Amino acid sequence: MKLRKIVAIIVFMLNFVAYSQKTQTSNATLVIEATYMKEITPLVGKELIPQKPRVGPINPRRANVNKIVPGKGYPRGQDKLLVKQKSLRTLRTGKAPSQKFTVASANRAPTDPTGAVGPNHYVSAKNYSFAIHDKVGNVLLPSTSLENLFPGEALGDPIVFYDNFADRFVITQFSDTPNGFLVAVSKGTDPVNSGWYTYRFTTDSFPDYTKFSVWSDGYYVTANKSQGAQQTSEVVFVIERDKMVAGELNARMVGFPLPGANIGGFYSPAAFNAIGQTLPPRGEAKIIYYQDDEWVNVNEDALKLWSINVNWIRPELSSITEAEVLDVTSGQITPFDSTFDGGASFSNIPQPGTEGQDIDALQGAVMYATNYRRFCNYNVVTLNFVVDIDDRPDLDNVAGVRWYELRQNGDGQPWYVYQEGTYASPDGKSAWCASMAMDVYGNIGMGYTTMGTVENGATVDSYASLRYTGRLDGDPLGSMTIAEQDIVIGTDIQRNGGERYGDYSQITIDPIDDQTFYHIGEYFEAIGDNARDFVGVFKIANVIANDVGIVSIPAPFAKATFSNAENITVEIQNFGTTSQSNIPVSYTINNSTPVNEIFTGTINPGETALFTFAAVADLSQDKSFTVNAETNLAGDAEVENDCISKVVENIYANDLGVVQLVSPISGGGLTTDEFVTISIYNYGSVAQSNFPVFYSFNNGSRVTETFTETIAPGTSERYTFNSSVNMTAFGNYTFQIGTALGNDEDVSNDSINVSVEHRLCMPESDCQKFGDGITSFELANISNVDILCDNGYGDFTDLVIKMDRSKGKYILTLKAGYASGDQERFSLWVDYNDNNLYEDAELIFDNEILEEQDTDLFFNFPLDQSSTLGKHLMRIRAGDVKTNNGAPLNEPCEAMQFGTTHDYTVEIGESNGTGDEIIVFEREKNKYIVSTGNPDDVLEEKIIVFSITGQVILIDNMELDANNNFIFDLDLSYRSTGMYFIRIGNKRKGRAVKIIVQ
Repeated sequence: MKLRKIVAIIVFMLNFVAYSQKTQTSNATLVIEATYMKEITPLVGKELIPQKPRVGPINPRRANVNKIVPGKGYPRGQDKLLVKQKSLRTLRTGKAPSQKFTVASANRAPTDPTGAVGPNHYVSAKNYSFAIHDKVGNVLLPSTSLENLFPGEALGDPIVFYDNFADRFVITQFSDTPNGFLVAVSKGTDPVNSGWYTYRFTTDSFPDYTKFSVWSDGYYVTANKSQGAQQTSEVVFVIERDKMVAGELNARMVGFPLPGANIGGFYSPAAFNAIGQTLPPRGEAKIIYYQDDEWVNVNEDALKLWSINVNWIRPELSSITEAEVLDVTSGQITPFDSTFDGGASFSNIPQPGTEGQDIDALQGAVMYATNYRRFCNYNVVTLNFVVDIDDRPDLDNVAGVRWYELRQNGDGQPWYVYQEGTYASPDGKSAWCASMAMDVYGNIGMGYTTMGTVENGATVDSYASLRYTGRLDGDPLGSMTIAEQDIVIGTDIQRNGGERYGDYSQITIDPIDDQTFYHIGEYFEAIGDNARDFVGVFKIANVIANDVGIVSIPAPFAKATFSNAENITVEIQNFGTTSQSNIPVSYTINNSTPVNEIFTGTINPGETALFTFAAVADLSQDKSFTVNAETNLAGDAEVENDCISKVVENIYANDLGVVQLVSPISGGGLTTDEFVTISIYNYGSVAQSNFPVFYSFNNGSRVTETFTETIAPGTSERYTFNSSVNMTAFGNYTFQIGTALGNDEDVSNDSINVSVEHRLCMPESDCQKFGDGITSFELANISNVDILCDNGYGDFTDLVIKMDRSKGKYILTLKAGYASGDQERFSLWVDYNDNNLYEDAELIFDNEILEEQDTDLFFNFPLDQSSTLGKHLMRIRAGDVKTNNGAPLNEPCEAMQFGTTHDYTVEIGESNGTGDEIIVFEREKNKYIVSTGNPDDVLEEKIIVFSITGQVILIDNMELDANNNFIFDLDLSYRSTGMYFIRIGNKRKGRAVKIIVQ
């Protein structure tokens, strides 16, 4: 794996289009290649590994939900959009599902049901396994282990989608061996008889709850990781779609933070997912997430969007930027309440009876998928998330679905809310875990889960069941106008998953007719396996006789060297039920005068035909062109699907440029003799050789040499200069690198400026051959277990070890992957003087023996008055000191032959020792600092706040400060006056105090 960790550059600028406040931009902070690409032979006729029964712990939802301020936020009372939905006087009669079938079952929940329909198949997956059916539910491949696609791995959280624009199925799952995600791309349309390309991409921490989306320039991935550090850590990723569908080995991934994000706990933002017949232009991919004004530091409810632009030629220049904010103040959205049970509990919606506990409402997640579609005059995206619609004081036992249709009046234009609604299931039931999409006619279909209890306002008790609703284009805005339809009715509570439910559901649209919805979700049965994954198939659209449209422009190609006589070829589809002939068609180039001609053939319902215009186009003069094509059938019932556009790029014949400084790169160990290697890219259509290349160092004289090899069009080559530079001193160095082709037709991409930093050393060693080095590290509040070997160096400086100097010592617990007598040893330094050097005076442990492998070994970590207060770097090195052709153990910047070097951050404070007494300090009226000691050195304490009636109004994790005390900033200024109870505890014990809000 080739890994480059890039220092993010945050740029502040004014955005006058969407909102007048400073916005942030960040370049990609991660660029890597896939760890591997493996080819999997066709599944048909193979002896497959069967699915395994689910045992052990359920895949955790990592972290709690966002921190809240109890009583803060709107609406107070009933959701205004719910009133609008309930005020509909008549509903359209819905259609019963045309097909219904079970795809999988399990004895435990959640199953994480996911599935997608293709031209001839329905592929589904759940935790540990996947299955393949035909489109009416006949089994083609029974539920079988994910290990058949990803050898040795079936951890779960799968996502399945069909890339309609590449005619490929994709199956994914996350991994912790090492952290990352796995992606399998079918080699063809048939998932049974085609083979698969499988890829692994690694991440710096565990990528929980990964969601995948299709865009023109990549597969976009969001993950619930790095909670509270989303502005600096990679939480959004883009993987190289073009290479993956071709099965190329070196598919890359870029990673981004979410600049300006205000998220503290579990979260699941979403990338726009392209569906329909037409891909969007490359770039300007959107990420969206919501913000609730009940959250800490959030002033009003809002939908927030980010724009991503990926540059696969120079991926380090890829960027993410805060884009639109659609909020209450601007009048774009109506207030919502997305918080359940104090914000930090996954036990939310009551089940019928007394046996089952409340189950997860999935707060904090934009539900999968956020589907994007293009029409002639606008682009559209639909999304939803769960909201609390229980308007009783301090109760949130009834859930509804807040849904949105956003529109954009042309590429590059701002997004706005076209319509919004809050949907509640009839008869007082909850509705949640929804998935929605729009068909080719602009109709919306939404599948979801329902459940109700009489105690919480339902007319009858009902178990978790799957149902659907929808609306026709043109119906009253903000309303689901189709009467609720049953997909499958549950017969039991969730019995074997604690508080968990579903995790997600998924709706997809048949790519053949572009109007039939396939929805998959989880429900429960009393007999057999408790949890079932079930598919319902339905249509919203009415029968339309006359409707045709352009669905693609096969010619000209997206990139080529064009002439003054280029053919324009379009693909026409008949969406209606009547055969069509003599169809008027037209095209324009850059909004020029339309070229009008007639397709004289016949297209039967559901079929497509190609048509090449007799009139050719001149594409020789400019760099890029927009080709617009449309049908103009008289009596066409749906004109918004008539047209399509395509941007094509004219490639110059002679165009070279430098895209990357390959070496030296930022890091440690730079020397007096660093050779400069650059990567050159041929943007043009003609092969190039024998041209000048150059670099300058720290604004010095230009060094020019000649590249004598040949670079083919659309490829890159590397060149290493014969001269070197001195970079021994710590600090930043600047390079200008470039090409100087004499007849270059675009000099704007010839050269680039690059900064390289010589910083603290990162020595690499072999930790794989024998397992040498540290494999588990525990100290104070940090438990870094199952440390995986990569190159022998591990940067764990994001883990802050908080220690109290007054305690005098802590227990350091280590595991080594190898031990033999006194050969395996470790040393540890703390950089107390913060000069980024590890000096002999800073050695805390010196050549300590690691006597046993794969066993907890305990060492006293001393603290005294010489232990400087504050934050410092800490380094631990371990390895074989006898079998060693490398540097000695106590040379902290040099490479041992076998072993590991790991860096951490340590924060040393000093307390007065509060024991476990709860101290409540009122810092201002009805705002408190709650603190307690940590005499047992536990890693987690929860704070629970109750009203006098016993209702939970807040559950959250307290934070450890530098003195190893637990603290929490509690804001009750929005609560009504009266008595409240604060309880602090963990699984072993709890204690409580009362306070008065005045």
